[in-house]
Amino acid sequence: AYNTLFCCEQQPKYVDPLNVTAMACPAFPLCPLAITEAERGIPSILKRIRAMFEKVGLKYSESIVVRITGCPNGCARPYMAELGLVGDGPNSYQVWLGGSSNQTSLARTFMDKVKLHDLEKVLEPLFYHWKQKRQSKESFGNFTSRLGFEKLKEFIEKWEGPVVPQTTRHNLKLFTDKETYEAMDGLAKLQNKNAHQLAIEVIRNYVASNQNGKGESYN
Repeated sequence: AYNTLFCCEQQPKYVDPLNVTAMACPAFPLCPLAITEAERGIPSILKRIRAMFEKVGLKYSESIVVRITGCPNGCARPYMAELGLVGDGPNSYQVWLGGSSNQTSLARTFMDKVKLHDLEKVLEPLFYHWKQKRQSKESFGNFTSRLGFEKLKEFIEKWEGPVVPQTTRHNLKLFTDKETYEAMDGLAKLQNKNAHQLAIEVIRNYVASNQNGKGESYN
């Protein structure tokens, strides 16, 4: 099963908290029971979840337990996750919510037949309201259980995007050599960004990792 913390011979000094507890079954191409992707798809799904976190204002250090399986057999234990995605068709998943972060309570079926490309439509409003309406130190799983699925579906139906508070923006000028800039620009275009946006993202992640005491120092 997929778990990015242990996929390398040497553990990296910093791992996205989402990756630490994430798990997926092998699914395609190894499992004959699979009806959609799991292990091969989870890296990009976790990146999309992190992007949603950033969009709604959740901190980089915050996380939820995500489990993904390619069929209802649930080999990666999605039925105990805060967010479980269970394959129910090609590029389609059941969404399970309500498990606790320490897997001491079971999740329940929230939605069926959610297409992979529609994950943001379902999850982004839930993450936003979790940030805005959670109790002190309340996990995502406990939050979804407390509010109930009817209220959560209402959030999704009425979702028009996060309310972004007016904040003071500080200008940051970056200088680099031509070769580095061209390499950065090429990477940025692959992500539909410009070089400045990618540079700011790299700096933000570096600062966040050091604030968590797990960053790598550079001389």
